[in-house]
Amino acid sequence: MSSTDPARTSAIQAGEALLAILRRHIDVVASGNGSEDEAEDVDRRLWEAVGEYGDALDELFDEPEEPEEDVADELTVTVRTRYDYTVVDEKALMQSSEGIGAAIGRLIERHGKAVPALEVDSLETGSGLVTVHLGGEPLAAADFDTAEEPTDLLLVAPEERLAFVLDEPVYESRAEAEAAAKRR
Repeated sequence: MSSTDPARTSAIQAGEALLAILRRHIDVVASGNGSEDEAEDVDRRLWEAVGEYGDALDELFDEPEEPEEDVADELTVTVRTRYDYTVVDEKALMQSSEGIGAAIGRLIERHGKAVPALEVDSLETGSGLVTVHLGGEPLAAADFDTAEEPTDLLLVAPEERLAFVLDEPVYESRAEAEAAAKRR
């Protein structure tokens, strides 16, 4: 590559900028006189310069990638199911638990999955997640049409409280599942 190569020029400029901010960073640390805000600003600029230099080097030295074979990407489908329930007998629900979220959690654990996973030959069941939210309004399909951000309807709303989460991960191997069980 010649010295007039734009990628090389860009890498040199990014390296020089990194040297300048590194010198400033060292001077601030050595003097001990800079304010905390100044030190944080110089530190932030240093890491930005490191990133820019790295990007410039990648641009300079990365070899063009070989075109990959035309392999279809694996398609992932997420199916979310939500049911709203009204507690008609709180005493019965809470007989052997420490709150509504815990009661629902125990019911799920005793009866299996809250909603059985789809069993279809062309689908491989992945991880599952069940959340129990207290308060808030029941959700209807029309709510998605009027929401500013429809995905927000799937999160814990400000007037709700997240009472229970059940994570049903699918692991690649038995060893991975056993390691995850030890972390719990």
